[in-house]
Amino acid sequence: MTTSPRSQGEFRADGPRSAPTGTAIGTGARRRRDRRRRMRESEVVAARCRCLEAVVVQAFGLSPADLRRGSRGEAPVAFARQVAMYVAHVWLALSLSEVGRRFDRDRTTVAHACRVVEDRRDDPRVDRVVATIESAADLWRRLPRDLEDV
Repeated sequence: MTTSPRSQGEFRADGPRSAPTGTAIGTGARRRRDRRRRMRESEVVAARCRCLEAVVVQAFGLSPADLRRGSRGEAPVAFARQVAMYVAHVWLALSLSEVGRRFDRDRTTVAHACRVVEDRRDDPRVDRVVATIESAADLWRRLPRDLEDV
């Protein structure tokens, strides 16, 4: 006697046969692995932003507290923060929202900072400082790939 596909459980009225129960464990493991990967990426982004802040603080002769101040502060402090946000967006390829979260600012503030820095780069002194900070950011952007090759 031959068995029909229906008797083998391959066809059901509510759709195809569900996957074996063992794959549910694999899905959970995949979710945990993805969550760990996202956390590692978040830690890398946070470390890059901290390094960027340190370089900007040194380049502009400020203290880290000045850069993290909640209010706008003096014009040089505000511009230094704008440069840091600009480099984080352009060179570290972070979204405006992500940069805003890292610097405790709104994404529209980050967009404004990017416009201000672009406009002020016409001054050769400003362009030189920003270019130096960008070159440091470019090294950080390539660093994880370089470490993977070792």
